[in-house]
Amino acid sequence: MKAFKWSSTFTFALSMIVFLTTVLIGCSSGSTPSSSSPSSSAPAAKSDSGKQTTLKFWYPASDELVITQVKNVVAKFEQENPNIKVELTTIPFKDYFQKLSVAYSGGIAPDIHGLGFGQLISTVDQNKYMDLNKFIQADKWQGKDDMFPSILKAGQWNGGQYGLLMPEIRPMEWRKDFFKEAGLDPEKPPTTLDEIFDYAEKLKVVKDGKTVRAGIDLQTGNGEQSYLSLLLLLGKDIYDDKGNPTFDSSESIQLVEKMVKLFKNGAIIAANQQDPNGTPFQNSLAALSFSSSPSLAVLQKAVGAEKVGWALPPKGPTGKQTALMLGTFLTMAKTTKSPDEAWKFIKFWFDKNNLYDFTLKTGFVPPLKSVKDQYVKAAPENAVIFQAMDDARGYGPSQYWDVNVKYLRLALEQAYNGLKPVDQALKENAQKAREELKTK
Repeated sequence: MKAFKWSSTFTFALSMIVFLTTVLIGCSSGSTPSSSSPSSSAPAAKSDSGKQTTLKFWYPASDELVITQVKNVVAKFEQENPNIKVELTTIPFKDYFQKLSVAYSGGIAPDIHGLGFGQLISTVDQNKYMDLNKFIQADKWQGKDDMFPSILKAGQWNGGQYGLLMPEIRPMEWRKDFFKEAGLDPEKPPTTLDEIFDYAEKLKVVKDGKTVRAGIDLQTGNGEQSYLSLLLLLGKDIYDDKGNPTFDSSESIQLVEKMVKLFKNGAIIAANQQDPNGTPFQNSLAALSFSSSPSLAVLQKAVGAEKVGWALPPKGPTGKQTALMLGTFLTMAKTTKSPDEAWKFIKFWFDKNNLYDFTLKTGFVPPLKSVKDQYVKAAPENAVIFQAMDDARGYGPSQYWDVNVKYLRLALEQAYNGLKPVDQALKENAQKAREELKTK
């Protein structure tokens, strides 16, 4: 069945109607607890001058574990700053960026909001976000020197600091109990890229011709993140330092051919990376994964930490064990009418005491050097996280991130679903990306 093609004007208008309706419903007595802070129903506090300050804060999340901890940060901030009220809205990642874009277009952007790793850099030149350098410098914020340089740099663009990153790392994770069932040593995960594919075949569980548990969790929809976790082990990336697509390289084609073969053999369950209910590994439907550290924290709580193993990614041909690092930025809208209060909240969020508590409970990685030792002592797997950080990479800074990811997603979906041969899907979509970049 072919999808209808709406005009961009109609789509924007419809999105505005849906968004504004959602906002009005959220402000009514029927709003759900997950869309607001614990004190959202209370009247906003006033300062000594009688002036009332309210900050709107949007955060991308669907896991209740993360949402609860975000609410706790908001509640603690409001307690310590009674003259500032924070209106929290949490939105699943699959809907988040579209709703945020509509809010900016409609002039109703939140004062502070989260952004995904690639989303910040790909939209920073649209003049939406506040350069935080002036606050950092005026405040002589010590957190800047405490933050790991690579993580601080992730939010920089053309000399500006447009976001502060709460990173998450993606080492190799596996289910020890599923390894035992398959007759594999639960303490020995794959150590090479070839072994990953070998283990995936051995770990799949098929009943009555249907896969009921995948050998490995590689998402077939919006699946560029799990693909990139494997591609980095080959020393390759999806685009070069100028933003030109490279996902049609011979190494990438060979890798995707192996991934598609696993899917055809039933070692992969069809899944969407942005499913708010989680991926197969998060739902105990896969034995191996490169899941995010926050989602892993949720899984440990559900099945028991003793059943989940963590290790550095397997070695690629060059011997490197490069892990994918993504995360969530905190960013201030340039249109905010309360920039000082917004900075006060961001600074509070990255205070080392608040940060330690948040990361320990959610699985995010503390970006401050002063927290590392305490964090590692709290749980043995945290040592793996920081070891993986020594050789970790996120998306390269590029305003063309969205173009490359759009066509890469399409190529992977065409290959998985057998709509086109792997090499044709990757090459044609890489060429479409190059053609679109010429118009930028």
